[in-house]
Amino acid sequence: MTRFAALALLLAFGGAATLHAQGPGRGRGGQQQAQAIQQIVPDLYLVTGAGANSVVRVANEGLLLVDTKNLGQANYDALLAQIKTVSDKPVKYVVIGDVHQDKSGNTTLFVSAGAQVIAHENEKKGLDTYTNPAGTPGPPNVTYKTDYSIKLDSKEIAHVYHFGAASTGGDSITYFPDLKVVVMGDVFQQGMNCDYAQGGSMVEWPKTLDSVLKLDFDTVIPNRGNPGTRTDLEAARKRVATIVSTAIDLVKKGTPKDQLIAQINATDATLQANAFLLNNPTRLDAFYEEISKAAK
Repeated sequence: MTRFAALALLLAFGGAATLHAQGPGRGRGGQQQAQAIQQIVPDLYLVTGAGANSVVRVANEGLLLVDTKNLGQANYDALLAQIKTVSDKPVKYVVIGDVHQDKSGNTTLFVSAGAQVIAHENEKKGLDTYTNPAGTPGPPNVTYKTDYSIKLDSKEIAHVYHFGAASTGGDSITYFPDLKVVVMGDVFQQGMNCDYAQGGSMVEWPKTLDSVLKLDFDTVIPNRGNPGTRTDLEAARKRVATIVSTAIDLVKKGTPKDQLIAQINATDATLQANAFLLNNPTRLDAFYEEISKAAK
């Protein structure tokens, strides 16, 4: 069985062994170290560990990095050490997947090093209220509203999109059109959390995934864990949409808030609706409010 096929089975049956949920301490860091860099396709590399997946695109003129690991000089240094094993070119561009510090943590260090650090405008706004035990990351030095093109070697090597709310209201999807790879951040992973405080939306999430699925890609990089396939992302879209539609039906039937998640899971145990919401009680409140409005 291939690694991609194994991942598909894990997603289909709600497994969490490969795609690790962030859980209550999302983005806190801990002692995990950046893992050895591995090639995904030619000129594109993945560094796992010490936070979210980091993806490195190699070009003659320099490097593009997606996501910066947990906040801290040691994590920054370890990430750069892995990158230098495949290229000694400077990191010219950095894309931040969302406000959570497992992705945005070392924004300031990359800005100080001279990189253009790109994030959605809502990611920058979200830093005003974002808190984490590891600290609050610094702001990007480039923001965009709907999409942003990144060029190196006189060609577009990546296109960054904000398709709408999902995990947060400032999620960035990085697409490498010539490599047919898309980097998803928190918009795709087992145990992905809907951060309502940062503008997340379960109701809008399937629509965001619909927009991603219109792109031409073969490989999907989740927030954590191994790469997946288009089929995996289609399964994730179905899972989110089913959670939402089931919740709407249950609310219409009068299901109280404190029973909603259990009732969703009772209809289909593989949905694991609690993985999106119950790591923070305030998210359940927001979810119930959002679903109640959609049910009217």
